[in-house]
Amino acid sequence: MATGAEPHVPAIPGIEHVDYLTSTTAMALTTLPVSLVVIGGGFVGLEQAQLFSRLGVQVTVVGRLAPHAEPESSSALRRVFEAEGITVIDDRAVAVTQDHARVRVRTRTAREAAGERVLIATGRTPRVDGLNLASAGVETNDHGFIRVDAYQRTTNPAVFAAGDVTDAPQYVYVAAMAGRVAARNALGHHEHVDYTGLPSVLFTSPQLASAGMTESDAIAAGYRCACRYLPMSDVPRAITNHDTRSGIKIVADADTGTVLGIHALADTAGEMMLAATYAIKSGFTVTQLADTWAPYLTMAEGIRLTANLFRNELPTSCCA
Repeated sequence: MATGAEPHVPAIPGIEHVDYLTSTTAMALTTLPVSLVVIGGGFVGLEQAQLFSRLGVQVTVVGRLAPHAEPESSSALRRVFEAEGITVIDDRAVAVTQDHARVRVRTRTAREAAGERVLIATGRTPRVDGLNLASAGVETNDHGFIRVDAYQRTTNPAVFAAGDVTDAPQYVYVAAMAGRVAARNALGHHEHVDYTGLPSVLFTSPQLASAGMTESDAIAAGYRCACRYLPMSDVPRAITNHDTRSGIKIVADADTGTVLGIHALADTAGEMMLAATYAIKSGFTVTQLADTWAPYLTMAEGIRLTANLFRNELPTSCCA
């Protein structure tokens, strides 16, 4: 089985009395609100917050911005948002009220955000109602997602599942790959999805993109980490673009030099992640990455320049 997910509405007191927007209904608006409070600082919340702000709406975001990103990237993205006039309240919403034409959101630290409309962007929940999973012996986890093993098999060995109905990363390409693996395994194969170097892209401007492990992921996995961060002010293409607001970070195994993760907040950062994924899946070390050809005056060249920092050398396109 493969099915989708729907917007998750958190149990915030008072939310049931408010005509809130979701990522789906927000795109169906025919008139813009004067002001908007976005609850949630993940992918959907940030993309739509910047979209509405650039359409002229006064936007406030309540929640941690890009909570799973590298702190260097999320901090830089916050500065970008604030420079564009988006108010950021780095706190959790605990109550929602509505009076007249204003929705008010109160946080744990008693801060308040008010707007004409409120957009809930706190994740997705699986759409499994009506599947009668219990009668088929298909179990779900505490969040309602179908439990699957490494081969996409559910707790009923005759049933396989893929897509947003499982607790896998909610990306189109992950659902497609898992669906292919589930179908092949249902026909007797023994395959699994390899998440090594998995890329992700947050389509804000600049884009926030990642491939592989973050520094905290690597530490949790038992690696002794070595990391380097290169500001975009040292990337020739970023200088040419007159946009040096962000940077690139490489996470490596300190003992072997193997590249574990590559992260960037930059114009076209998403385009850079294919090269990053190739490097991680191929087991490149930072030395190999630094010695690999990169075309001059491209943003992707920044990956090679960042890798060269592990030699404690200045980043330059003329390095040997």
